[in-house]
Amino acid sequence: MTEPRPTTGRITRAALRALIVTTCVLLVGLVGCGGLPPVDDTGGGGTVVVLAVEAETSIPLAVATTVTVGGVGGELRPSDQQLVLRDVPIGTGTPPTQPLTATAAGYVTATQQVQMQVTAATWVTVALTPADPATTGTVGGTVMDAESGQPVVNAFVRFAAPGGDDDAMVGGYTANDGTFRIGGIPKGERAVTVQAEGYLGLSSTTTIVADDAGQNADLAFELVGGDTAVDVTGAVVDVLTRLPIAGAQVTVGAVGPVQTDAAGRFAAPDVSVGDQTATAAAAGYEDLTTVLRILPGMGDVTLELFESASDPPAGPFTISGTVTLNGAPDNSGATVTAVSLTTGSVLDEDETSASGEYRLFVPPGRYELTVVFGTRSISREVTVPPGGVIVSGINFVLTVQ
Repeated sequence: MTEPRPTTGRITRAALRALIVTTCVLLVGLVGCGGLPPVDDTGGGGTVVVLAVEAETSIPLAVATTVTVGGVGGELRPSDQQLVLRDVPIGTGTPPTQPLTATAAGYVTATQQVQMQVTAATWVTVALTPADPATTGTVGGTVMDAESGQPVVNAFVRFAAPGGDDDAMVGGYTANDGTFRIGGIPKGERAVTVQAEGYLGLSSTTTIVADDAGQNADLAFELVGGDTAVDVTGAVVDVLTRLPIAGAQVTVGAVGPVQTDAAGRFAAPDVSVGDQTATAAAAGYEDLTTVLRILPGMGDVTLELFESASDPPAGPFTISGTVTLNGAPDNSGATVTAVSLTTGSVLDEDETSASGEYRLFVPPGRYELTVVFGTRSISREVTVPPGGVIVSGINFVLTVQ
């Protein structure tokens, strides 16, 4: 089932200014940038552009790669520069994420969580590690609902050593039709677990034949409805310095609070799968409340805290910069929009002057700034933390002809 996109709403600039004056202050912080194509969201989802490379060399793979993001799948052929997946569910977390699985012959299947962009295409590069066909095998199969017979999307299928050695774990997520294909599984007896939101977990064992020795039979799993839980691990860090924060109190869903160790790491056991509210608090830092999409096999999460501050913003705007429109008579008429990556809401927008200047007024947080002129657009992410300094110099260059 396709997940709904986050609702988009606007608040007045006056109301936003009042909110910021009473709650926050600013310091410059830039996360990343890059040109992104506009999204065709007529299908209610987002566009994901995928590149597949070899982990050690970063060279594009010379074999076809099957990629699934949020249940939407496609094949990236060696002759293609990239794979474009459309109508991928945006997700409901903050920020919204979807699981990615990439499988290619001769490589270990790779999984990762993709942070979905709200107003532009999402670009992601997945790196695969070569697998030895003499010692590893490939298995395909299906995961279905035991009662209805319908496919289960985004189920995580995991193959591990019978003793539970995580270093030997290989897994992947199912596509919209409930199918999976996982490569690079060490040969011999493997413990198999299948987990999905809204279902009880399932465990069994199977014997893997190496790719050089033959082909493994497809596996078929049926899941029974119910609640499943997974362990959630991660770290709490300073958003600017990226240094770990020891002694932070972390709660995930109904689990916690648990305390981070000297390396800033935490472990929350038995967290229910699905969207869960997470909080983090530490002395000298602003409290954090966010929503995490808990999935089996999701890997570590990172919670970022801003240092505490009490100064009000220094002016009538908190982000400023210029837009250069190459090919246009001047730089006027481009629309610059700030979308919160936490809520998906448009918090402010402005139109550039002839000199290309724009100004936005938003509270601290992480934003996607998108410039649109005609059919052309470009986006970049900006972090606005507390601190009392206006985020300036966020400049764009857009070729319009």
